[in-house]
Amino acid sequence: MNRFLPPGAPTTSREAFAVINAATKPTIDQLKMMVLLEASGKGAYGDLATASGNSEVAALLNRNGHEELAHAHRVRKAILALTGEDCEIPSLEENPYYERAEGVAVTAAMLGKIAEAEFGGEALYETWAANIGHAEAAALFRQNGKEEAEHGNRVQQAAALLG
Repeated sequence: MNRFLPPGAPTTSREAFAVINAATKPTIDQLKMMVLLEASGKGAYGDLATASGNSEVAALLNRNGHEELAHAHRVRKAILALTGEDCEIPSLEENPYYERAEGVAVTAAMLGKIAEAEFGGEALYETWAANIGHAEAAALFRQNGKEEAEHGNRVQQAAALLG
């Protein structure tokens, strides 16, 4: 068991996203999972940027990756505001939800699916903000949601560049 995973948490990012996407008022353990998922996004976007073979596409994807890590820090701040408890953001190598994407063909269709997921993230964070019952945490979630929409727009731009 990875020391960063809350007890009973899913061990794969796919399973973790299923749990997260079903949450309308996240538990602290679900927020800790979200910290890991958001932090893993830096590596995932970086891998896609490298695999794209296109410098303009790579710049858009890398920007999203940097902001995904910022999202992890905001969720961490929300946990601290809600509980007084801090949680560590692991390195990519220690993050149980990061799997290096190797041999991936970056296509416009693939990026279209990623854009949809990013727009879904905007709605998820807005739902959490509306239901959390804590002003500071809600503001942090709303900031993340706003950036998720920007990520979706950037990924659509990247897809258009790939034709």
